[in-house]
Amino acid sequence: MIALDRQNFLGKGSDPLKHSAYLDGQWGFQITEIEQDLLQRAQVLRPAGNMKTWGEGLHGGSQSWVGLDPQTLLTPYPELARICELIRPAPGNHLVDLGAGYGRLGVVLAHVCPRARFTGLELVSQRVVEGNRVLELHQLTQARLFEQDLTVDGFQLPEAEFYFIYDYGKVGHIRKTLKQLEAIADKKNFRVIARGMGTRSLIEREHPWLCDVYPVQREENFSIYSMSGEDSLC
Repeated sequence: MIALDRQNFLGKGSDPLKHSAYLDGQWGFQITEIEQDLLQRAQVLRPAGNMKTWGEGLHGGSQSWVGLDPQTLLTPYPELARICELIRPAPGNHLVDLGAGYGRLGVVLAHVCPRARFTGLELVSQRVVEGNRVLELHQLTQARLFEQDLTVDGFQLPEAEFYFIYDYGKVGHIRKTLKQLEAIADKKNFRVIARGMGTRSLIEREHPWLCDVYPVQREENFSIYSMSGEDSLC
């Protein structure tokens, strides 16, 4: 395992995107190469397409953001480190990343709260394979990625203490995921880390059960919604 502490992830004084690209290299991720290959294949299918349609053409109508710059597609490491420090999962707590990309959050969580569990659900198989390769290479055994279309009929979210969700697809798809979370809320408490204006807007307009009882932790790019007032510790 690479010896990285919280300050390494935060990259104080560094450009967060450049710092994240540097850390990807340190971990051995081959993200640029994989995203370029996905783009080339998508362009063959839709020569007149664009970033909004290439992913849909390549992945059966589901949005996978093929063609987006990798450092824009993925949440920067400093932001992920900030999230982990704010939520502080207790030992054995489970965090599910909905649209996990290459599993960067699993890498950070393994260092900031090493006794927490991470499950990443990602549509694109190439990202899943690469993420798991890096996790296994560095023996991060508490983290694992799985190929999963969150929008497919019959899929049910696993129960967890924490969920990370961003603007992963169309509004209707995000609404479906939030309704599934609402159903899980009948059985247990959890926290939701929402990144992106679209997802946060849907939560605050349509899901008062998640945002109107306990204070919301609002950061520049994400918000944390809680169903209880209790904190947990690493």
